[in-house]
Amino acid sequence: MSYRVFARKYRPQVFEEVVGQEHITRTLQNAVRQNRLAQAYLLVGPRGTGKTSTARILAKALNCEKGPTPNPCGVCDACKEIAEGNSLDVLEIDGASNNSVDNIRELRENSAYAPAKGPYKVYYIDEVHMLSAGAFNALLKTLEEPPPHVKFLFATTEVQKVPATIASRCQRFDLRRIPDDLIAKHLLEIAGKENIQIEEAAVQAIARGADGGLRDAESMLDQVVAFCGEQIAATDVFEVFGFTPAEVVESLADRILAADATGALEVVHAQNDAGKNLAQLLGDLISCIRDILVGQVTGKATSAVDREKLLDLLEHLADSESRMKWAPDKKLQLDVAVIKAVHLVEQASLTEVIDALSAIRGGAEPQLTAPAPVARPVIARPIPPKAEPEPAKPVVVAEKPPAPKAPEARIAEPKPTETQVATADPQEAWTQTVHELYAASSFKYGWLEHGQFVDEVNGVFRVEYPAENESMQGAPMWTDMVSEIAAKLSSRTGLAGCRVDFLFSQTAVAPPEPVSEKVAAKAPEPVAVPADPMAEFRNDPLIRKALDRLNGEIVTP
Repeated sequence: MSYRVFARKYRPQVFEEVVGQEHITRTLQNAVRQNRLAQAYLLVGPRGTGKTSTARILAKALNCEKGPTPNPCGVCDACKEIAEGNSLDVLEIDGASNNSVDNIRELRENSAYAPAKGPYKVYYIDEVHMLSAGAFNALLKTLEEPPPHVKFLFATTEVQKVPATIASRCQRFDLRRIPDDLIAKHLLEIAGKENIQIEEAAVQAIARGADGGLRDAESMLDQVVAFCGEQIAATDVFEVFGFTPAEVVESLADRILAADATGALEVVHAQNDAGKNLAQLLGDLISCIRDILVGQVTGKATSAVDREKLLDLLEHLADSESRMKWAPDKKLQLDVAVIKAVHLVEQASLTEVIDALSAIRGGAEPQLTAPAPVARPVIARPIPPKAEPEPAKPVVVAEKPPAPKAPEARIAEPKPTETQVATADPQEAWTQTVHELYAASSFKYGWLEHGQFVDEVNGVFRVEYPAENESMQGAPMWTDMVSEIAAKLSSRTGLAGCRVDFLFSQTAVAPPEPVSEKVAAKAPEPVAVPADPMAEFRNDPLIRKALDRLNGEIVTP
């Protein structure tokens, strides 16, 4: 059995047999039926999607003895000659080997002669993007105003290389990649006609490996039949083409999402030792993680890894796939990609760090969504011993009381949900709002204490800040923060639609008395300057607690 015999034997003979391109075949049938034919057609699409077959069927529809007809008979002499490629009226030209000006000049001269048998002379140029610039220029005039009996059919896989002057004079049809289910259905029909017993899992594996190309799928089926005869199992397909079973791909994805680097690498090593196609394995892994992400977004599935990390994983693996195509050592590339993918899952995002630190300041336990990493002790680097006397150690700084206790005592007076009467003092409403927001998140609202209340007119609060605080308006969360401040003020004053005008002045200074005890508590105290400039930062209770929660360490540059 010769290679690609199925691709030739089951080549489409009529429009209805072109798999997965019904939108194009219907348009061409209506054009023939209504006599609304263009002078040139440009067929664009990946390999094996039916460009050449569609062009031949259209040529049959134009020159069939019963036509022009949208349903060529396929049995008349004209149809048979076109199918066999020896028709005098349908000339198939390879654009890669006939790309010179002389070739196109000869085509232009011959196009003036009438067709030998049928009503039309059809020129089909495959891979038209391979023509030279001079050849395109020579074709331009004839393409724009061809003789009435001439039709041009062009096919290309790289339409971006076709000059706009040529493409604009053609009716363009984009042939899509054929879905896997249609390819599998077509292969099962071929297997039934050839008395081949094939498992459905094997057909699905071939369809995925064909990547939307029906000709490739038919060739792969021909190859696997030559390998194992008329009884084909899924394992035969995996062995011939080096594909990885779906359950192995899912296992690799699960180990990566669980931050199990050792287990993930074991899967890769096992597949490499079995001679599997590692590039195909990486592509299947990307598809698996994409399915997990889509299921999470649509609510059809859940995952312990949040959406942001799944997006980072997909971006990383896609970059690795592009590098892997040209890498001589594909296993090395895949090992590195897997290790980095596990690292992406382990590391905490910026949002998680901020939320964790906010929880620590409030005395609550931080909730990190990242999966627990594999046992990996992380110990802060010890501070080298200093020769200075004992009193120079920054013990006094470490015993300083935690910062958030003072604001918590102040915000207990007006409850956050309490709504005050409309006659509430604007100055007091502003002060209480600052206290409440600061206690909720000092990271987001700590800057509020630097302002000085000016006045309130018709629900508009004016607050003045030093000029160096003006950069806050460029923060990503500025709009949300301003809306929340205004909502709090409306709740406390009883005035609907309160808003805040922030004034920034070079002469403005922070209020002489701090707005909250938090600011007063942060006033510098006369303490001995430690010998190590990072000692105070290292020994701060909040920082040390954050390091313990996040399994981190401080690295001195």
